[in-house]
Amino acid sequence: MATDTVPGSSQRLDKDTRETLVKVVRHAVLLTWSLVVIFPFYWLASMSLKPPGEANALPPDWIFLPTVYNYIQLVQQSEFVTAFANSLLMVSASVVLVLLIGVPAAYVLSRYDIPMERDVLVWILSSRMLPPIAVVLPFFIIFRELNLFDTRIGMVLMYVSINLSLVVWVMKAFFDGIPETLEEAARVDGATRFQGFRKVVLPAAKPGIFSVAIISFIFAWIELLFGLVLTSFKAVPVTLFVYSFIGSRSIEWGMLAAASMAMILPVVVFLIAVNKYLAAGLSFGVVIKE
Repeated sequence: MATDTVPGSSQRLDKDTRETLVKVVRHAVLLTWSLVVIFPFYWLASMSLKPPGEANALPPDWIFLPTVYNYIQLVQQSEFVTAFANSLLMVSASVVLVLLIGVPAAYVLSRYDIPMERDVLVWILSSRMLPPIAVVLPFFIIFRELNLFDTRIGMVLMYVSINLSLVVWVMKAFFDGIPETLEEAARVDGATRFQGFRKVVLPAAKPGIFSVAIISFIFAWIELLFGLVLTSFKAVPVTLFVYSFIGSRSIEWGMLAAASMAMILPVVVFLIAVNKYLAAGLSFGVVIKE
């Protein structure tokens, strides 16, 4: 007795098999790449938890008894605590200030007819075109003349100048994507221009605001060259203190790893803190555009 077969069933089976194989391969590649990316952080964390004599052992000890000795030694150094507090204060202040300046500036460039707008945008972007080593000497001279050398205010202004062009360009793109009809509807209901900007445009631009805040924080937090040239004692950032563990004759690997992990921690905490707001802003923006 002949067995009835459903036409095209073998083709569907082959198609399902191919799709399954593609998914398996895709997940395997992503998992492998994730391990490659995460491995340096694991190496750094494990090195920070090893005793001083085992931190740079070759071959490395994969199984060891963790210790917080390096972190205790790190916290007991008042210079590190001061540098960490300096960076936290200066970088946080710079992020707030760059948002207060850059977001309204981007809104004006997006909504108003600015004479020679393209040239203005190129001029703003040009502040990021030169390598830092090319402008650090002029900044050093300016800071000495204005008594801003080795001051927290001077470093905050430096961080703002580093990130301002990025904030303006990214936020202008976000404002360009928000329909002006939303603001017109708000003005019909009696809202002023500023109220429409604060209550309608800013909530819709949350994804961009939190994105540039994260990027600005990271760029300022990891900056080393300007801190090396423009500070000496009072306003030393944490990056400069971490760099001090690299000596001309030897490297304190355990302390260096512990200090690096301490530097990574604020960035991770900041990302976790703004993650839910970023997700809410993304979903809000999708609803607005639809």
